[in-house]
Amino acid sequence: FVYRGLKPVYWCFDCGSSLAEFEIEYADKKSQTLDVGFLCAEPARLAGAFGLAALPTGADGEARPALAVIWTTTAWTIPANQALNLNPELNYALVDTERGYFVCAESLVEKCLERWQLSGQVVATCKGQALDLIMFHHPLSHVDAGYQRVAQVYLADYATADDGTGIVHSAPAYGVDDFNSCVSHGMAYTDILNPVQGNGAYAPDFPLFA
Repeated sequence: FVYRGLKPVYWCFDCGSSLAEFEIEYADKKSQTLDVGFLCAEPARLAGAFGLAALPTGADGEARPALAVIWTTTAWTIPANQALNLNPELNYALVDTERGYFVCAESLVEKCLERWQLSGQVVATCKGQALDLIMFHHPLSHVDAGYQRVAQVYLADYATADDGTGIVHSAPAYGVDDFNSCVSHGMAYTDILNPVQGNGAYAPDFPLFA
């Protein structure tokens, strides 16, 4: 009944030690929100999940980008992203806009387009279950070679359509739900990225943010 493992814990940057949950004092805080697009690394597979033979091309016949969009209040966790979480029972929409195709929860399409200041229309819908394990590029992969990795879709009930986009970005080093989701899908402890050091600063060799 006893095993040794790892999990994210509360941490004090000042004294450099872990904190018990009862030691945490909460205060109201306003956080900026951020919508981030993850470019699909498997567009043919994405099209198939939505029941399409292929993603429609533009008027010039060129392929158009398709992105899963997440919404977060913790922008500092984006560099440590390693997965995307979708709810298997939610309906997701493939939305055609002037910026390409965006994936988000069907019930949030109108709110998302208004927030993004874009016009668009739903091309197809599918359950989150159909999008399981599809891979998307890290949003900074085109900026620095240190981010040339993919985030795979993992299904998780805690991804909801209450707000945001219905897609949750997962940084397993910084949240218990994210950690449990990634580990349960086979991610090794040694593969979990934890670039923020015990003093609250990014590691000196971490790309872009060191």
